[in-house]
Formats: sequence, structure tokens, C-alpha cells
Amino acid sequence: MSESLRIIYAASEVEGFSKSGGLADVARALPLHLKQLGHDVRIVTPFYRSIPDSHVTKTVIPSLGVPLGGEEIWCAVRESEMSGTVEGETVSVPVYFIEHEHYFFRRGYYDDGMLEYPDNAARFGFFSKSILQLCRALNWIPDIFHANDWHTALLPYYLNQAQEEASEFPESGSVLTIHNSGYQGNAPGTFRNSLEIPPEYFVPELFEDHGELNLLKGGISFADQVNTVSQGYAEELTTPLGSHGLHEIYTDKGYDFSGILNGCDYEDWNPETDPNLPGRFSSKDLAGKKVCKQKLQQTFGLPETSTVPVIGMVSRLTWQKGFEYLIPALPDILRLNVQLIVLGSGELWIANSFDQLKDQFPQKLGWKNGHDNYLAHLIEAGSDLYLMPSLYEPCGLNQMYSLRYGTLPIVRKVGGLKDTVINYDESNQNGNGFIIDDPNEEAVINAVELAVNTFYKKPRNFSKMIDRAMKQRFTWKAAAEKYVVLYQKTLN
Repeated sequence: MSESLRIIYAASEVEGFSKSGGLADVARALPLHLKQLGHDVRIVTPFYRSIPDSHVTKTVIPSLGVPLGGEEIWCAVRESEMSGTVEGETVSVPVYFIEHEHYFFRRGYYDDGMLEYPDNAARFGFFSKSILQLCRALNWIPDIFHANDWHTALLPYYLNQAQEEASEFPESGSVLTIHNSGYQGNAPGTFRNSLEIPPEYFVPELFEDHGELNLLKGGISFADQVNTVSQGYAEELTTPLGSHGLHEIYTDKGYDFSGILNGCDYEDWNPETDPNLPGRFSSKDLAGKKVCKQKLQQTFGLPETSTVPVIGMVSRLTWQKGFEYLIPALPDILRLNVQLIVLGSGELWIANSFDQLKDQFPQKLGWKNGHDNYLAHLIEAGSDLYLMPSLYEPCGLNQMYSLRYGTLPIVRKVGGLKDTVINYDESNQNGNGFIIDDPNEEAVINAVELAVNTFYKKPRNFSKMIDRAMKQRFTWKAAAEKYVVLYQKTLN
């Protein structure tokens, strides 16, 4: 094991305390695995209004002053502990909460359910600056400040400014992990004054973006190392088509920009131990998967038959997930001898489309608007195929869950999906899933037809793919070890 590092892990949400997406899952799993490897990790996150209802925290700093924009902004700091099982060992990590009633005691984390809060740049700029003040107050100087996404992208910048002032952090390094580059923290340029971004930094090479302030863009420039959550997505971010407008910034980082594939939580997603399933199973005994399929069909009111392939989907209903070209393809797909089961929530037009399709194909489409953890597990376990036609996907987790549950994924050739799913090749009977080449209706239909035809006409090949898929692992331990190498690179 390498020398123990002191690591501040800064995230706007942490699973178990706050969650709106995959960032929260990573912010829980990675620190626990880093701690298990012997490193001193401490998480910092905002103290949202919802947290007091479910967690006991104690105030460790009743009054912390944060100098920002020519004034002192005061907050409190609470502390709790996050525990989990890693490699059979119980591991605990301290969690510090920045408490500021005006900034964080709101209905949502980033919006009110409809519109983004107009002062998000001020809210999370303050949060980023408060992390340095917290370390000073604790007299605990990290080797690494690990920031995540636009919400904490100013942390590397503020660290850089502090180091220019010969502060307490002369040897500290910064890492910025990008979970989704499509969200960049854009704000009116007037925020640069209150965030202490001088005119010489409000330029296209740093924070300026078509007259606006772009927090992610500036953070990338100032971070010592930048990474994203798969090698495939890292490659896409250096291209004009896949970069969400920032390809030149990523390219300029050179060797200081990389991809590290997220791990999968196999403690929670394991068909051999999953408490949500009516029947458990393994690659050696799939009898329980048949029980799950029957229960899934029963739950969604579809004909209970083992001879028809079930295609599952658990997804946010948003353009990123490919619904603009999937919805037009679904009538042709549902005319095949298949059943489709969808669970998700999001954009109204997508939900309405599924309502209409349900009326048109009542015996073939099962659909629920919303999220349900039990149903999510049942869909992964009871389906034969899993459809994930994302327009872009930085990492993706559901394809990893599907592989573990012997549910062969049908995915777009993007980001983490192409890093984890190997396309079926009939000539050498290789692969663990099916690839959608292009983001259009025809490509989706072709990939689904190939998967369905393989189910019916090549059952032995299909079974071999299931066995191959269930034996694959994408562990957080492997990911954590790669992050340690990245940290060491930052300090060299």
C-alpha cells in the first residue's frame, strides 16, 4: 500500500444524506474504499434542509467566517459519520456539513422543482471557499483537495489563490472529477466580482464563456489533475461533437486529463443475496431468474410467459437518455414478439408518450411513472435484455447492474457504455451485449432486432453471453487504486 494520504472529498451531494443523481453514489463509495486502502478521507458537503430529518449531526464549529467578495460570510459546521462494508470490513468516514440557512435550507439542492436558483454560483462558490476555511479551523491540511463537478469547481481556483498568498496549503494538490460535463455552472458575468474572479481571469481561456461565467471551465484550468468517470467519456470530451463545447479546454490539459471508470456497488447489486428478489440466482443456477421474470410480468400486468423476451428500462426521462430517437422506434419494437417494461420519471412529453404507447400495446408494455427501488431491482433481475440508448453516458451504472444479473444490455456506443459492454459477434460467439451504433431510430431498431433474434434463434449463444456477463466485475477497489495513482501524480 502507498503512503497514507490526507484527502478532502468535496461534493454537493452524498448518498445516504442527499441525492439527485450518480454523483451522490460515487461520493459515498469512493471515500469508503479510499479509507479501506488506508487513507485519511474526510467528506465535505452542504447541510441541506432535508438532512436533519434523518440524521443526527453535532455542531463542531458554531461560527466559521468565510471571506468572499469583500465581506465575511458566516456559517456553522456540523459533523456526522458515514459507514459501510468494504471487502467484508466495516469502514467509517467523517462527514462535515457546511450549514448556511439562506443558501442551503431550500426546497431543492439546485432548483425549486421547476427553475434553477439564480444564485447557484454564489451558493456553491461560497461552499467551495468554506472548505479551505474549514481545514484552517480544524488545523488539518490535506494532501489532496478532491472536487466534483461544477458545484465545487471553484475549489481548485481558491486553493491556487491561497497558495499564491503563501498560505497554509503550499504542498496541497487538487483533483477535479467531472461526472457530467453537460452541466457547467453557467452564471451571469456579474457574479465574478462576488466570487473574487479578477478581470484577467474572466477570459475565454479560463472562466469566460460567451459573456457568461463558466465555473466548470475555470475549475478545469486551475485543477492540477482533471478526470472523468470513464475512459470512453474522456476521449469524447476532447472532440467537438462530444465535449459540450469545452473540447479545447480538455485538450489543453494534455496528460493531466484522464478517465477512471466508476465501480459498481456489488454489495447492493448481487442476484445471489439481493433481498428485493422473489428468487435469487447465480450464473450456475438461473432458476431464480425465471421466478423474477414471472413476478415482474405479474407486477406489470403482462402475460406470464418465459418464452417471450422481456426488455427492461430504468431511466430518468430526459433527452440525454436517448428518448428523442427511442420513442419513434418503440412502435416497431413493440410489434416484435417482445415485452417492454419501463420505470422512470422526468420530462412530461416522454411520460405522456409512454401513456399513449401503453394504450396502444396494453399486453406488451409495462410502464410506471416514478422511481421505486424494489421495482428497479426486480426489472434488472427479471428482464432478459436491458435497453440503454443514451445520447451520451459519462459512465452509466445500469449496464453494470444488468451484466451482473444476466440481463444482456443493449446500449449506445458512448462513454462508459462502450467501456463495459462488448458487442455480440455471431462469428466468434463473443460479447456480453448489443451495441447501438448511431443516435437514430433505425439503429435502435436494428440493435433490438438482433438481440431478440439471438434470444429466439441462437439460444446457446444467448446463454453463453449471460454466463460471460455475470462473471464480469467493475469494482470500486480497482477504481480507488487508480485514484490513488492520480493523487500521487498530482503531488509529484
